[in-house]
Amino acid sequence: MSRLPSIYADPALYDLVHAEGTDDEVWFLTHLAEIHGCGVKTALEPACGTGRYLAGLLRRGWKVEGYDLAPGMLAFARKRLAGWGKRVKLARGEMTSYRPKGRYGLILNVLSTFRHLMTEKDALAHLKLMAGALEPDGIFILGLDLSVYGQDEPDEEVYECRQGGRTAKHVLMSLPAEPGTRRERIINFVTTPKGKKETVLESSYDLRSYSAAEIASLIAASPLRVEAVYGYDGKPAVLGGPERALWLVLKARA
Repeated sequence: MSRLPSIYADPALYDLVHAEGTDDEVWFLTHLAEIHGCGVKTALEPACGTGRYLAGLLRRGWKVEGYDLAPGMLAFARKRLAGWGKRVKLARGEMTSYRPKGRYGLILNVLSTFRHLMTEKDALAHLKLMAGALEPDGIFILGLDLSVYGQDEPDEEVYECRQGGRTAKHVLMSLPAEPGTRRERIINFVTTPKGKKETVLESSYDLRSYSAAEIASLIAASPLRVEAVYGYDGKPAVLGGPERALWLVLKARA
């Protein structure tokens, strides 16, 4: 079977698939900034995609900056955020090399986007860049799903997505990583109506896996430290505890 088009080629469809829950997540981001942050309402999002988190922060009075490697995603984000003037800045850049010129009270890298960095060198380079971009006592929120090698099983989730009159069905499959390879396979199928027929778009890629010990070791080798840990449900959690879908609140070391 020939390879089907990637959902990443359609920023509007990508945005539709990921839209649900964004407002709640933005609220939680700002809540964590109030609890753990420095009070400076400037935010940076690496790999910002279609800019939906940035839009939510702007509506809550923040000044924001984002960067992404994909021109199509940036074009979509620029159109979405065009009315905010000087309160928003967007640029093209990648997580291992883009050097922000400002300092930020909040940096966010959630949805396991960080796990697209497939080597220890690249992951550490990103953490170092983000540590250098924080305001004193600012926070970097890193969201990712952790692996438990030997216990993880293949998983499938199905979502019905609706936004602005457009609908889609999203099937998300994940194949667990082995500790030797540290590659988790992600497979997406997105079905959208097209007249009386349907179009199926497929996107498959690997993410680098992290056990609790592996992410703790990486952070220990960086200029960052763990300030707090929360589950995706918003409740305090423990790195290495039973909760595996986590938001890590990181701060630069003194």
